[in-house]
Amino acid sequence: MKAVIFDMDGVIVDTNPHHRTAWREYYQRNGKTLSDSDFVQYVSGKHNNDIVAHLFAGQPLTPEEVLRLAHEKEALFRELYQPVITPVQGLVDFLKSLKEAGIRTAVATSAPVENLDFVIDALALRPYFDSLLNESMVNHPKPDPEIYEKAMAQLGVDPADSVIFEDSMTGIQAAKASRARVVGVATTQTPDELRPFVDDVILDFTEMNLERLQNLINVF
Repeated sequence: MKAVIFDMDGVIVDTNPHHRTAWREYYQRNGKTLSDSDFVQYVSGKHNNDIVAHLFAGQPLTPEEVLRLAHEKEALFRELYQPVITPVQGLVDFLKSLKEAGIRTAVATSAPVENLDFVIDALALRPYFDSLLNESMVNHPKPDPEIYEKAMAQLGVDPADSVIFEDSMTGIQAAKASRARVVGVATTQTPDELRPFVDDVILDFTEMNLERLQNLINVF
């Protein structure tokens, strides 16, 4: 096993409750409500362009307007999350163990670069990653595997030597399509909901270690 690739939202940081709060407030500012079930169906794991299209369904928006609206929401999210930002439990120790073992690492997120930089720098995680990929670096967002394929190319590894950590069904589809091994992080979905679609499931990184990681590669 040569590389580990992490989604960001719901994997490095459990941002989904804060994204839900930000989206709900943003929907309200624009005269709509966002239920928990709507969040799962239309928001979680989706690209901002698709979410904005749902929020403003029936309204003709130019690509520039979609981008502006998405940036407004993400600025609101960062404002709300900044005072309470914290990594998923066990993450930093796990990243240290990967670095000590010489395993290459990347983040591959559908979030904008502003959010990626905000999270990585607020938590001082930049030294632990060899590559950082955001939404602007691909033409096809998740569930397309492009971002994971690009991450593996940047790290110089094959799918058979790679493990991806994901939390959302959209992200898991992308990860599986990249042909890497996939570990579900049960922040967004329950372990039982994730288990049929992934190779392993954890609640957080206190449950993960190098031996368990290597076993994912060895059993195939």
